[in-house]
Amino acid sequence: MLALAAARADGAELWVDGAGAACSDARTAAQAGSPATPWCTVGRAAREAGAGDTVRVRAGTYRESVRPARSGTPAAPIRFAAEPGAVIEAAGTNAIKLIGVSDVAFDGFEVRGGTAQGIWVDGCTRISLQRLRVVAGGGAGIQLKASADVRVEDSAIVGNGGAGIMELAGTRDGRYLRNVVTGNGRGGGAFNGDGIQLGGSGALIAGSTIAGNGDDGPYEHGVYSAPGSRDWTIESSELRGNGAANVKAAGGPGTVRANLLDGGRFGLVLSDNPAMVTVERNEIRGSAQHLVFLTAGATAARGRLVSNTIVQTGRSTAAGDASAVFVNAAAALELRDNAIAYANPDALGVALWVNDAARLTAFSSDDNSFCATDPRGRALAWNGSRTTLAAWREVSGQDLLSTAAAPADCPQSEPSAILARRCPRSSSTTSPTRTRAATCSSRRSRSACPRAATPRSSAPTASARARC
Repeated sequence: MLALAAARADGAELWVDGAGAACSDARTAAQAGSPATPWCTVGRAAREAGAGDTVRVRAGTYRESVRPARSGTPAAPIRFAAEPGAVIEAAGTNAIKLIGVSDVAFDGFEVRGGTAQGIWVDGCTRISLQRLRVVAGGGAGIQLKASADVRVEDSAIVGNGGAGIMELAGTRDGRYLRNVVTGNGRGGGAFNGDGIQLGGSGALIAGSTIAGNGDDGPYEHGVYSAPGSRDWTIESSELRGNGAANVKAAGGPGTVRANLLDGGRFGLVLSDNPAMVTVERNEIRGSAQHLVFLTAGATAARGRLVSNTIVQTGRSTAAGDASAVFVNAAAALELRDNAIAYANPDALGVALWVNDAARLTAFSSDDNSFCATDPRGRALAWNGSRTTLAAWREVSGQDLLSTAAAPADCPQSEPSAILARRCPRSSSTTSPTRTRAATCSSRRSRSACPRAATPRSSAPTASARARC
């Protein structure tokens, strides 16, 4: 017994091989320490494993619900490591259930099914979910409640009936890194079918692909920051063709930085967020009703858009207003150093539309480049009426240093072409006011004229990444 205690203090290897003829759950932990005499189920190992132990699971389908009984420590976590082909298929509500434990890691499994969630994490700390494939659950793929420092990394969360990843209130400092989150929430329900839903604080989504989540309609999104979520960041990710918006922010403060947002009914929606959401250095493009939509439910949006390239090339709806940026209501709005274009040849939209100036307060806009296909050169709209940049300056008092391209330069423009027009390469090239380089030099420090970060996607071209 003393020898066993010493071995376990250093961390033991425990083996599971449900497909092997030699397996038995009647064995002791000491016996299951040999691959020749394994346990049959992951659940048996989960009841026994302690701090520092590694549970090695061989290929096979394990039809059970796995709930670790003990916690590891930061220096000695409990690790469940799957060989290729190891599948935990839920027997009931969850495939993996983590409740009130800390320092536990699952690595390499396929997690399948679950009537409620594929993986349920409740009241936990320092949980690591790596290289998983979480598929075909009836509800959320992964759901977290009142937990801290949960990491979901290098995983695929695909085809679940509810959200791919759902944070509930009380969750702190989640890290969702380098994941593929696709095809979730397609079950016909009106809500909770987002790719990732943020409900806690301090979350980071980075380096991920989030596409094709949510049913068609206005309520299910690629990433949804729910009311009450705060201090979240979405960066260096690719979000494409999600049911409603690629990103909808109803919580804040938050940051959307250096992403590619492509298509969707909307690219980005800000609504009801109680604190500022900063949107910076993104490429937002494709067909949509509005690529950026600021509106109000109970309260008006608050947004700061800086150094983005926003190019609408088509419409996702056959009727209604369309524009690259549409402001229905905003309690605070700053637009700086953006390239904004309505490049659809139908000439029915504008780059920037303010629907009702009375619902727009604390408005500041300058140093932008606008473009629209309207043959009369009306790239903007104020109080719901199209206008030229010169007339816009008169009624709004904004954009004195901004520029507007000729309509002939706008149809079907690629983001890279629009950026090339707004960033002169020669010091002899001047705008009606001054060159962009001079504007950057005189109005701000050089560090405030940023270079766009590159999303994980290869889609943005080199010229689209660069800013003057």
